Amino acid sequence: MSADFYLISIGLGLFASLIYWGIKNKPQIKSHGIILLILLLVFGMESAGSYTAARRINNTLLYNIGWVYLESLLLILYFYSLEQSHQLKTGIRWMTVLIFLWGILNSFLYQDMTNTFQYFSFLPFALFIIGLTGLFLYRILNLKLYPDKNLVQIPHFWITCSILFFYVEAIVLFGTYQFYPSVVVAHVDIFFSFNRFLAGLMYLTFGLSFFIPLFINKRASQAY
Repeated sequence: MSADFYLISIGLGLFASLIYWGIKNKPQIKSHGIILLILLLVFGMESAGSYTAARRINNTLLYNIGWVYLESLLLILYFYSLEQSHQLKTGIRWMTVLIFLWGILNSFLYQDMTNTFQYFSFLPFALFIIGLTGLFLYRILNLKLYPDKNLVQIPHFWITCSILFFYVEAIVLFGTYQFYPSVVVAHVDIFFSFNRFLAGLMYLTFGLSFFIPLFINKRASQAY
């Protein structure tokens, strides 16, 4: 996926999410506000990233702050808001604090935030997010969450799946770049086009998934 289509995908996801926000008498879906905030952040970040990249301006700091830290924290907040167990919520809070403190330590001792993509800060955030997606999917597939709803009607199911696919790929891609940069550089267009495709698909899913219950309910009512 090209950079332009990637930005369009994010914009479409944001536009859809804004439309859903303004719909009256819609199902009140928990955590939609957090998803909307993520889309606003990402659209602004990627727009600034595209602008600076076109002018050969170093935007490493932008992506370290915007993606590694802010988006990661918002995704954790998203899963935190879905969690019902007070014990697990406490664990999420403590783990988030520890990972954030490690990120600060990494910035001072190992990877400069302004000149290097902070993979060693990104990795624990990403692994934690993948763990939260796995926990959510396990509980929803075992009917411990939303037992009275059809799986395809649950926006959080689609959002979680898209997050899982993207973050697994991102760990592999940026890990390879961290330890074997020549492999990625040799095929940079292929690797990062695929990365943008999964990211664009994820953000588009963020925006469109909330319309699935409306669409299914409308078809069900028409059937009668």
